[in-house]
Amino acid sequence: MKLALCCLNSKYIHSALAPWYLGAGVDAYCQEPVEWEVVEGTINQTDDDVFSRLLATGADVFGFCCYIWNIQMVLRLARRLTAQFPDRPILLGGPEVSFRAEALLREEPSIRFILCGEGERPLAMLLDRLSAGQPVDDIPGLARRTATGIVANPPVCVREDPPESYTPAYLASLDGRIAYLETSRGCPFSCAFCLSGRGDNVRFFDLERAKRDILLLANAGVRTVKFVDRTFNCHPRRSEALIRFILDRAATGDIPSGVCFHLEVAADLFDEAQLRLLNSAPAGLFQLEAGLQSFQKETLEAVTRKTDLDRLCRNLRRLLAPGNLHVHIDLIAGLPHETLAGFADSFDRAYALGPHMLQLGFLKLLYGSRLRAEAAQYGYVFDDQPPYEMRQSNGLSAGEAVLLHAVEDALERLYNSGRFRRTLTLALETSGQRPFALLRDFGLFAREKGVERMPLDAY
Repeated sequence: MKLALCCLNSKYIHSALAPWYLGAGVDAYCQEPVEWEVVEGTINQTDDDVFSRLLATGADVFGFCCYIWNIQMVLRLARRLTAQFPDRPILLGGPEVSFRAEALLREEPSIRFILCGEGERPLAMLLDRLSAGQPVDDIPGLARRTATGIVANPPVCVREDPPESYTPAYLASLDGRIAYLETSRGCPFSCAFCLSGRGDNVRFFDLERAKRDILLLANAGVRTVKFVDRTFNCHPRRSEALIRFILDRAATGDIPSGVCFHLEVAADLFDEAQLRLLNSAPAGLFQLEAGLQSFQKETLEAVTRKTDLDRLCRNLRRLLAPGNLHVHIDLIAGLPHETLAGFADSFDRAYALGPHMLQLGFLKLLYGSRLRAEAAQYGYVFDDQPPYEMRQSNGLSAGEAVLLHAVEDALERLYNSGRFRRTLTLALETSGQRPFALLRDFGLFAREKGVERMPLDAY
């Protein structure tokens, strides 16, 4: 039996870790040898290009890793594969299908199976059963059609570390792209807009394994190693140990100069020891992404986001002060109870912190998220196609949501591009306007004049 594992990234610079984990699970857990091959591409390629690569594998089973950015392309490819090979199973997995498996199986006859939740062991079990012609009834997380209807088994509750995915083939596939490093799964938070906290409590992989993987990826010819741990610093002593390890190995040359580690953090969780370590880091070794989301307490309570806002601001100012770290702050427009005035206040307070990048994102009503289930309660109108972006809520009119896109456009042009920081400072000082108001006016002016935004890498 041969398996093709396909993952379509949003951009070439991104790499896919999930199919390599699944392949490692096949090697570790299948009773009989199964040949597998990863087909990696981007959603910017043509369907024909990816389809021809899938055909070239000669696979007996086709598996796809599904996310909001690629699900539509995945479904098109699945239909074409089924039309050509009606007897070869199509298998989907990933966050975009795990929370709507039954509906997808009803809507898409081309899909034979959907694996919900973690898939390393369940995939191996499924392949063994298919190879032996045995029933698949008891496979954890498996959704499939039966004579009596669609049946979806609950996902497996995993306690063990996943098998090692960083094979020579994976390292060769990176080719200088961003490398992703997972040292834990799950999230200690249960934010209503997110899926990361939907499972069991966060579990941490072996610390020595994490250190080995850090060195392996840092020496794989990449410029950025991105930790995909949803809250890197939720375990203070562990995150301190990893930061210290990176600092020590960078000092000895075991981590090459020019490699940067990207950490997704909750800034209010940093303690004094971690702050001192990060303040001492060489310039460029770390970049931090801090999910602030909102400064409105009622909003944070509604989405069960527990944040000490005062401590968060103190810590971010402390981290930004030496100038050695790139700090990225996220805001989400359209969260419950946040009006245009409330979002403007959150924006101005985040801007005042002086991050290197201030991302204005828009709420996505993801399948499986609590906010999607409670959409009517908050008056949400949102796109029915991925990425399910919010267009209106009880607190934000449709026109105000459009206006926020103009603010986002101006923010990207003038602030995140890095080209007009001093101009912005001067404009704010001389006009007396707040940052949100100034960027709103510029965004509306640019839209009125029909000025198209250049991509950030063109500045």
